[in-house]
Amino acid sequence: MQVVYIDRVILLNALVDYLLLLSAARLCGRPLRRWRFLICAILGGIYAAAVFYFPWLAHPAAKLLSGTLMVWLAYRREIHPIRQMALFFLLSGGLAGILLGFGIAAGAPAFYLDRLTYAQISWPVLIISAVTFSILLQILFRQGARHGGKEIMDMIISIGGHSQSVRALHDTGNTLRDPISGRPVLVLEQSMLKELLPSEVWHILNSNIPPEEKMAYLHQQETPYCFTLLPFRSVGVASGLLLAIRSDYIQVERKRYSRTLIALSPGSISDGGGYQALWRAEEGEAERENLESAAGVAQKKSRAR
Repeated sequence: MQVVYIDRVILLNALVDYLLLLSAARLCGRPLRRWRFLICAILGGIYAAAVFYFPWLAHPAAKLLSGTLMVWLAYRREIHPIRQMALFFLLSGGLAGILLGFGIAAGAPAFYLDRLTYAQISWPVLIISAVTFSILLQILFRQGARHGGKEIMDMIISIGGHSQSVRALHDTGNTLRDPISGRPVLVLEQSMLKELLPSEVWHILNSNIPPEEKMAYLHQQETPYCFTLLPFRSVGVASGLLLAIRSDYIQVERKRYSRTLIALSPGSISDGGGYQALWRAEEGEAERENLESAAGVAQKKSRAR
């Protein structure tokens, strides 16, 4: 009689699904929506357990449909969801091939794969496997990729009290500056603000009109967000205007840059989708800003006395 450990089936499948969802997002250079990935992975684990109660769910068509639904829920808000879904299935196929290879090397592929199917794995092995996979992900995919020797980094942007994680390319060619403070300006794909702004503001930003007209409509809306127009020049564009919004802050690793301007690019910044922003921060910029902020607070306190 075959014994099935339902809790282990759910945990093992959820763990594998979560790591595959995370890996596909990292390889595509997209933001890591960990909670969404975790919920979708748990749903995948529940489906794997339900197969033992409803055998018809083991049909290849049912597996394909459930897998597609899980991945679509995880990536549906991305710019290129089909690309990430395809990468997820490619990674899944690669993992299955590796497991089959181990089984063939052990001389008993059917027995080896049956143990995985029924989750007949000890808890210590399961925990060690999870930790090992997490370490490998950090080592292999932490920075994602190198782009012409320039680093791709993870950052957090905060606007109106809401935050969003994005990936940025350290671009030495980005010379945009805040005309008031002289600090660097972050160039960001406009689509990344969809979940941070109210629908009426996003509708104006997403409209197909020049930046100066968008600015006029935003002014009529009397939004609490601080928008401005930035002049720029680029290859093929002698002069132009970019709509920009003042952030609460942007955070790169442990460095936080408060009140940073974010210039909005209507189109995609990266052809391959590996990053969604361009950033050029000078060394010591965050430290200098922190000192200035501390000095301002101290000055206010002294005046209050």
